[in-house]
Amino acid sequence: MRLLRFAFLLVAAPLAAQVSGPPDSAPSPAPASTPAPLPRSQSTLATPLYGFTGGITIPIGRLADDHSAGYELGGLVEYAVAGQPYSLRGELIYQRFPLKSGRSGIGLKDANLVSFGTTVVYRMQKSTTQTFVVGGIGIYNATGDGTRPGFNGGTGVEIPLTGFAALAELRLHLMLADAKPVMAIPLTVGLRF
Repeated sequence: MRLLRFAFLLVAAPLAAQVSGPPDSAPSPAPASTPAPLPRSQSTLATPLYGFTGGITIPIGRLADDHSAGYELGGLVEYAVAGQPYSLRGELIYQRFPLKSGRSGIGLKDANLVSFGTTVVYRMQKSTTQTFVVGGIGIYNATGDGTRPGFNGGTGVEIPLTGFAALAELRLHLMLADAKPVMAIPLTVGLRF
């Protein structure tokens, strides 16, 4: 309980100070002709956007035979061309799938799927809330299958907020392997700033 109160104070104090402003200064009204600044939803070529994601991931195909739904954590760096609907994103993603209860045997254990790759993001329309499609290639490493190439594709929505953007994505990750491919569907949410 103390940790929860401390975390609340750690977050609430800077927010309260930012909202109230400096104690000795009176708020100065902005000129009527000055529009409010837009949220930073795209980078310039010199300034990348950074972000992180997290959510649930569902194994499909042969991975689902022995493993249940797990979690996904990821980090991203995105470069966009101002005024264009596309951007290039570099990603590092970690997915963990626990072994199904009641499953045991030689070589059966929790599975990890780690990927590092590039993804193209194409925004469908210019509006406050933007939908987008993504597709990319990468290097994947799966427990028991080694390191192989793979690709991913999916869709998502981006909601620009003040100074950052909230993301929600649904994708299919497919790692090419000697036998059947290793596949997973992560459903993630994240922030980009």
